[in-house]
Formats: sequence, structure tokens, C-alpha cells
Amino acid sequence: MPSFVQVADGLAIMQEVERIRRGERRGLNGRIDVEVHWRELTPWAIVKQHVTIVPLARSDGSSDADAQLAALAQTLLRDFVHFFSGDDFHAESPLDPDDGYGRRLGRQNLVSFPRYVWRVSDYAVTIVREVDPRAADASTLALHVFPAGWRFALPINDETKRAASRRRTMAKQADAADLDWIWPEDADG
Repeated sequence: MPSFVQVADGLAIMQEVERIRRGERRGLNGRIDVEVHWRELTPWAIVKQHVTIVPLARSDGSSDADAQLAALAQTLLRDFVHFFSGDDFHAESPLDPDDGYGRRLGRQNLVSFPRYVWRVSDYAVTIVREVDPRAADASTLALHVFPAGWRFALPINDETKRAASRRRTMAKQADAADLDWIWPEDADG
């Protein structure tokens, strides 16, 4: 098994998701198709109930592989800031470790807590580096894609009972999200 394996391009995947959600794809019947079929974008996608985890890369823990993984994470962060923002406009938002999806991620065995989350249409996405449960020295890099409503307020009257109920429902969903996954054995080349 190689010490560093990259199986997907996170920026290309999220650009395609944005394109699909904007209605730029047509189905076989010629109609606009806005449904994201994750496994068509990458066969490694792990689709849970509300969360999709997109494995990007894995390091076996060697110093060279860890350096490659860290460089990939930094490049992806910079690319997301550039693509989903602009020259003087930053669209990234902080991911609060004490609230919502951030609190749920805090229960995982992370190498470092993700700092930012971006909105891509009706999805929120963050870059997550965590310990690989198969090997204590190994780590993985993945995108976590979850409903934007878990992090970003909806443009509705926030004072209504319906809005309060929706916030409670989203908080319960985020808190119960299943984030357990392992690096696919067949992705190691």
C-alpha cells in the first residue's frame, strides 16, 4: 500500500455539485436534473442519511505522507476560499465546535478541528482531517457535506413557531448524524 493515496479532487467535486444544483445538467429525458448522485461524482462517496462524506486522501503516518496530506488540505482550503469567495469577499464561515455540526464533529477522532464551512447551494461543506480508525498513525482527508440549514440561517421570519421547530429539528439531525466511516480498502491502489 502506498504511503499517500489521493482518490478524488475535492474542488472539482464541489464545483460540479454547484453546477448541478444551479440546474446546468439535463437528464436523459432532456429535463433539468438538480439531484446530486454522489457516486457518479466519485465512487468513494459515503452517503449517510443527511451527510455525505467524500474521501479525498489518506496518509499512512510517515512524515512524507503526512506532509503531502497537510499540503493537500492547505491547497484545498485556499482553493475553496478563492472559488467560493472572491478577491475581497470571503464566503467561508467559522465552524463553531460548540454548536450544531461542529459539536457533532468534536466527538470524532480528529487530527485538527475544521475551521471553516462553505455554503454550496443548499449544502454546507467542510474539510475534515481525522485519524484513520484502522491505524492510529494514519489519517484521512475528506469533505463532509451536510444540509446548509444546519449551519446557515434560513431567510425566513426567525420569530415564528415554525422557524423555532425547524431549528430544533435541524439541531437534532446534526447531533444524531452518523459520521463513522473507514477508508475503502480498494482505494489504496
